[in-house]
Amino acid sequence: MRNDAAIVVTTTSPFPQYFLDELEKRGRVQKLADFKAVNDMAGYEKALAGCEIAVASGGSSFKEKDYAIAKKLKLIADFGVGYDGIDIPCANAHRVLVSHTPNVLNDDVADLAVALTLNITRDLVGAHNYAVAGRWEKEGGYPLTTAMHGLKTGIVGMGRIGKEIASRLSAFKLSIGYTARHQKSDVSYTYFADIHALASWADVLILALPSTPESFHLVDATVLRELGKDGFLVNIARGAIVDTAALIEALGNGTLKGAALDVYEKEPHIEEALRKLDNVVLTPHVGSATHGTRRAMADLVLANIDAYLEGKPLVTQVPENRF
Repeated sequence: MRNDAAIVVTTTSPFPQYFLDELEKRGRVQKLADFKAVNDMAGYEKALAGCEIAVASGGSSFKEKDYAIAKKLKLIADFGVGYDGIDIPCANAHRVLVSHTPNVLNDDVADLAVALTLNITRDLVGAHNYAVAGRWEKEGGYPLTTAMHGLKTGIVGMGRIGKEIASRLSAFKLSIGYTARHQKSDVSYTYFADIHALASWADVLILALPSTPESFHLVDATVLRELGKDGFLVNIARGAIVDTAALIEALGNGTLKGAALDVYEKEPHIEEALRKLDNVVLTPHVGSATHGTRRAMADLVLANIDAYLEGKPLVTQVPENRF
């Protein structure tokens, strides 16, 4: 296998040291963030122009201007299942291969979706803070919360992760419905034709769909009103699917009871108004952030890079990446 590839890391996301060490065995690695940190834009463009392989993450952006600079680029290896920041039609036009890491993070993300749902309905974060502050002894028992069992739970997106979420939630004695591009023949959950019908029915709405131009701000003020004053929103998908301003307003004026979020529109920035609310649970995009899953993701990225270096088909090529 070749060990002379020019590799650039395009993201500031922290990668396991094991992964970075393995990249070094395959070629010369440069981190674009290092150039930006010292405002060396000439060095930044030189590294990008000379790279053969770009290592990205789910939050990376790789658009036409980047392809125009990276004329030697042959492979974008995405460390994540989502690749909405990577312009795939442009990659196809420039004959650049794109890989991602599906399946290996399904369980962790589904686990977090359940944890967030349980946290926001039972207000576990608030109860924890109440106990730690000594308020139980001074003020008495904590206010009553919402029982999770029996809730009508709608899942937007019934792909690999959506199915794992539904499987786990079934143990909580919930009614489960879903919407997707097409009704699934391999699940028995109630199908709704669109998100509006699902939101009107559901007590909890869980987002588990890809971020695409069609799904941008899919959850808007109308959907939040349909979910209602006793409803909860859980997002482990992508921040851009939710109209953040509408969500903040709905949470603040009682249109929506609560929200649990792992993803945001302008990561790592979280709007101050959202952080100040007491009816939210916020986590910093940790859906796949366990040692085991990050190792599995790293191994799959490396397997795709190795396949490219050996002239073999990619292991997990992005479906739309065809030329």
